[in-house]
Amino acid sequence: MQLSQQIIEIYLRLEGLLLDSIGKVIGNGNGVTQNTLKQWQAGKFKDLSRLQNYQLQLIMQAAKKVNPKMRSMIREAAAEEARITTKEIQQVLPELEGIRFADSPNTRQALMELDLDAMTRLEMMNATMLKQSSSIYLEIITQASAEFVNGAITLEEALVKTGAKWSENGIPALIDRRGAKWSTEAYINMVVKNTQKNVANKIQNARFDDYDVDLVEVSSHAGCRPTHLDYQGRIYSRSGKSKKYPPLSSTSYGKIDGIVTGINCGHRLYVYIEGVSVHRYHPYNKKESIAKYKESQRQRLLERNIRKAKHQLSMLQSMQVDEKYLKDARRKVAYRQAQMRQFINQTGRTRRYNREQIVQT
Repeated sequence: MQLSQQIIEIYLRLEGLLLDSIGKVIGNGNGVTQNTLKQWQAGKFKDLSRLQNYQLQLIMQAAKKVNPKMRSMIREAAAEEARITTKEIQQVLPELEGIRFADSPNTRQALMELDLDAMTRLEMMNATMLKQSSSIYLEIITQASAEFVNGAITLEEALVKTGAKWSENGIPALIDRRGAKWSTEAYINMVVKNTQKNVANKIQNARFDDYDVDLVEVSSHAGCRPTHLDYQGRIYSRSGKSKKYPPLSSTSYGKIDGIVTGINCGHRLYVYIEGVSVHRYHPYNKKESIAKYKESQRQRLLERNIRKAKHQLSMLQSMQVDEKYLKDARRKVAYRQAQMRQFINQTGRTRRYNREQIVQT
């Protein structure tokens, strides 16, 4: 298994462990009455400190595994990108003698920046997950208690309802400046993919600088982001000094959702030397490309929905709730899997079963 997937799975398993630990401490509320509710609440609030200590240990254990893997992933990706880029440059400029990757001050600086950025993101993620886990624990107790007092349902029913909602949402790993909450799954995937993208872009640019490369060609492919369609398959000047080709800065290159630099972007820069290179890439049909992109996004949504239903089932199992609630959760998983089968039959796309799985705890 690749290091990138190992890192993602460690955090997905961590999220599952955190959710299950919340469920185990809260329990199913069986036997609690209106008269004993406050006593039950007091006991659960008292248990919070013990839960936080346990969850802190889980997060520290995960960080101990992840941090060295992240550094190794950065170096492996950097060496591979340097190899590919250097080979591409030497194919069109065989007479040019450049700087060895290991001796390049540009690449050394890039690696230092990449390490710092990745470790900072992971530390912020760990702190957020610990804090948000406590918040979810308290929210489940508070919301379930309110529904129990105000509604004609048992505490167990209220806990199933609120616990299912929070387990499906997952544990936030980031709260951004807009106040939007990123799930652990979404954020760790973003961190890994963003780090890989940054490695590729920074190392490629470092090697371009080592060889004084200015003109570059952007690759093209069907199903790309609609905002990238007008930029792909064209030639640009990195310096912006070319009178024939537009500057690379006139595109969305460099932005988090930009051409080449976007997290899930499949585009790449290639060295272009006038009179030597052959213009290999050309823009695709815009209508067909947008249709393929929408299909891919729909499939990702269905995959997420299946995983959310499985997390819900796992947390309810940890709460040891009545079997009838587990049957409902299993039916939800089955229904969402049926939606995926229907989508695949309609579109002819390939089903990615691995993207529908959760890491078992």
